[in-house]
Amino acid sequence: MRRLPVAVALGSATAVALASATAVADSFTPVALNVSIAPVARLHMPLRVKVAVTADAGVLDTATAPLRIRVKLATECGGEFAGTAGTVLLDKRLAPQPATGHAYSGSASGSGRPTRYGVQTVCVFMEEEGDDRQFATDTASEVDVSRPCTAEAARYDLAERALKRDSRRRQGLARARRIASADRRRARQLCGTGVPL
Repeated sequence: MRRLPVAVALGSATAVALASATAVADSFTPVALNVSIAPVARLHMPLRVKVAVTADAGVLDTATAPLRIRVKLATECGGEFAGTAGTVLLDKRLAPQPATGHAYSGSASGSGRPTRYGVQTVCVFMEEEGDDRQFATDTASEVDVSRPCTAEAARYDLAERALKRDSRRRQGLARARRIASADRRRARQLCGTGVPL
């Protein structure tokens, strides 16, 4: 993936699927991004992402406006958030904002709904509001917006609705439970644990 020079020295950011290892800033990686996102997603359904940021003391002192974490799911990451075509997953201010002269630790989280099938890159930008000056980027995570997962999870959704309807009517309840349970098992096999069911 193409990366543009940024305002401060960047280290390699660590991408993590569903919060495994943690990236910590040090003298070789003065700004570190830790991306938590499910590796498989459903089309048009919420996909959550969280980005934790750590930075060495003084590294973010040159910021003259609030810093934002901005994330898009795209087939290819551009050099900046605005120039990347894709689904917005996150565009929020870091909380808390950095304090001058101090080491930093903060995060932002959000969600978006993927609009196309296939394996896509999670394009993460830490930018300053107003001029979009970059302090860090990450393009190491990928998400498979899976057609089989989407189809099977939708089938489970229908079975779950039928179960609720039949529970109210008390008709065919045992059969509806069996169908919903089987559909949930198949959906979980295809989608993994990161997709809400």
